[in-house]
Amino acid sequence: MRVRMEYRVGNNLKFLGNLDMINLMSRVLRRARTPFALSEGFNPHIKLSLGTVLPVGVWGEREYLDLELAEEIEPTVLVEQLNRVLPSDMEIKRCIKVDEKQPALMKTINAASYSFILESNDDYLALPERIMGEEQLLVKSRGKQKGVDKDLRPGIYKITVLPQEESVIIKIWVNVGEPVNVRYDELRDLLVAQGVKPEAIVNIFRSGNYIRIGTDFYSPLEKVS
Repeated sequence: MRVRMEYRVGNNLKFLGNLDMINLMSRVLRRARTPFALSEGFNPHIKLSLGTVLPVGVWGEREYLDLELAEEIEPTVLVEQLNRVLPSDMEIKRCIKVDEKQPALMKTINAASYSFILESNDDYLALPERIMGEEQLLVKSRGKQKGVDKDLRPGIYKITVLPQEESVIIKIWVNVGEPVNVRYDELRDLLVAQGVKPEAIVNIFRSGNYIRIGTDFYSPLEKVS
């Protein structure tokens, strides 16, 4: 049996690396006595795979993982068991059964949204139209080719600005993987280049991971066929 889970990694856990998260989930599964399946060979491991890597320093509102089980269990029961032993700033939000032939999350997730929380009274309502109206959005790459000019424009799909009482949330939907992999720190550089004061950005989180088809965005729990 294979299940897919949507989970939240809160602000207090944002400095966990990808390997740390895998180790945490492995310990949680053992503590909850989950009937997980193991790989074969001399060094068997839990058949657990995470979605796209959550960058260190960024927390995630809707992250995803796939888990293979050695026996049948109701997804709602599994959620209850895991949430009882998870750290306080982490939560399994939903769980569904998926076909074992489904492609891996890393192969299907091709878009994400990052939210930047700004502690500012400045008016940013015109920012989305200004950015989306540019033909090029050049920043210095923070990926493998560090320092090389990188055009983010083909990889930015839409931007919204949501004013709060004492802050502003700028949410940006971007491409993940080929042809342009847009990183959160490159988006931060872009916002600064567009006039956002660096000290005004008080927090960053990944608000979603998506399967983008045309102009539509689906969660990995919606597109499982």
